[in-house]
Amino acid sequence: MWLCLLQFVSLSEEKMAGYWNCEDMREWMDLAQKKQQEYYESPDIVNCREYKLSDTSNLKKFIRFALFDVSEKDPFENYTGKQLNLINKIFDTIEKSMKRLKCEENISVSVLSVLAKAGDVYQKFPVINLLTHDIDTQQDNNTFIDFCGRVYENWKDYLKNNTLPNCILCYPKNGVYSAENGTLNVEYGISQAGKGGRKVFRYLDNVSTVLSVVAAVVGIAMWFFTVPLPVVAG
Repeated sequence: MWLCLLQFVSLSEEKMAGYWNCEDMREWMDLAQKKQQEYYESPDIVNCREYKLSDTSNLKKFIRFALFDVSEKDPFENYTGKQLNLINKIFDTIEKSMKRLKCEENISVSVLSVLAKAGDVYQKFPVINLLTHDIDTQQDNNTFIDFCGRVYENWKDYLKNNTLPNCILCYPKNGVYSAENGTLNVEYGISQAGKGGRKVFRYLDNVSTVLSVVAAVVGIAMWFFTVPLPVVAG
């Protein structure tokens, strides 16, 4: 397994295509596809929520759900200090985005998951999709907000400028849950930090820190897990 990964990460991006076919990678891709399919089939995840920006309580409950997988039915008071700080940060980001885009108070949001792999460590990173309407072009647009409150104008912007650590990724195609004949369309890629010929896993003897440090810093350590194949947790 590690030999495959060592070969995979030491090559330039143009020469890495063949290594997506190694046994370890194929197995993870299959498992990630199945997990994303579960998300697609869950109405709690796929369906957009409609709020008014002034409906602070319910909007923050959605943000809590998106970030921490906590039911929106749970009491508003059930927050930790770290959770509340991050929820407030995301809420402020949404509010600023709505004002910048000159949107009305009505807001439409959903959540998608980016699955990351570093060695045998898997991590689920949430991304909030803010559906906005451009007054000038009269077009609907998807604006994406990551778990740290960074805003991306579109999905290409997210893939190009995300600040995830070195890892490989599985995500819904174009950042939207859509399917053909019931099968979810997914794509695979490398985080921005792993591109340009840099090694995806620099320290193989301590690979778990690649994702766990990021998760702990932003307060989503509860989503960090280390499991042997073939189990994927979410």
